[in-house]
Order: sequence, then C-alpha cells, then structure tokens
Amino acid sequence: MKFNIKPSDAKYIIDEKNRVVVCRIENTRHLFQNFVNKNFKIGPNCDEMLWVSTVRPTLSDKLIMPNRFVGVAKCSQDDEWSEETGKLIAFSRAKDKLNKSFFKRANTYINCLDKWTNEAAATLRNIGNKLTINTQHRHNLIKSIIGDDE
Repeated sequence: MKFNIKPSDAKYIIDEKNRVVVCRIENTRHLFQNFVNKNFKIGPNCDEMLWVSTVRPTLSDKLIMPNRFVGVAKCSQDDEWSEETGKLIAFSRAKDKLNKSFFKRANTYINCLDKWTNEAAATLRNIGNKLTINTQHRHNLIKSIIGDDE
C-alpha cells in the first residue's frame, strides 16, 4: 500500500550530541479509513457500519489506526554521523510501523467481511432449507386433498 508519504512529510528531532534521529509521521489515523472507503464500498452504510457503528463498536476500534508512528535511528560511535542518513533510517522505521499497522487492520477488515459473508450465507441456506421444506409440505398437503397418487 502506498500512502504517498515522503521523508519530507515527516517531522524530525535531531540530537547530534547523542547521535540520534527521531522521525514522527503524524496525522495517519485517516489513512486506513480513506483506503477502505475508496476501494471497498459495500453499501451506503459502509462508513456508519465500520467507523461509528454502535452495532459493532469493537470492530471500529480495531480498524482505527494510531495517529502517529515513530522511528528512531541511533548512530554507533564507530560510524560516521550523518543527519541525512539518520533521517532516512528513522523514516524507514516509522514507515515500516505504519505499513504493519495498515496491514494488521486490512487483515482484520478482510476477516470480518469473510465472517459476515459466511454468516449471511448460512442464514440464506437456513431460509432456503425452510422454504424447501414448506414447499414440500404444501405440495404433500395439496396431494392429500386432491387425492393425487402419482
């Protein structure tokens, strides 16, 4: 998944004395929600059902991403200090955390859709079975009334 987040979009804290660069990718909470809403429209109540649902609040809690991801790069005393290299390493680590969070939520979302689909299929099978039994019962009842002995 490409979020179009570039190293220049992140915020950095540089501690040259301790040879540490911290990268913060902020305001990420909307990324997964936007992805689902754009790519998986399953009906007019999709947003309600997934994000603000009172019916399935635990799902909406599981799908909301953290709003900040942090990556840290520490330069060894044996290595040459480079702020730019530190920024790239810290950004890569923060972006990896963002991607893991995204795919965790995507997996949860797909598993829930799969579960809901299976539940719906089972319900439809049960209804179909009842309709078949009812149809057979009506057919037998009519046969008994009219005396059809085929």
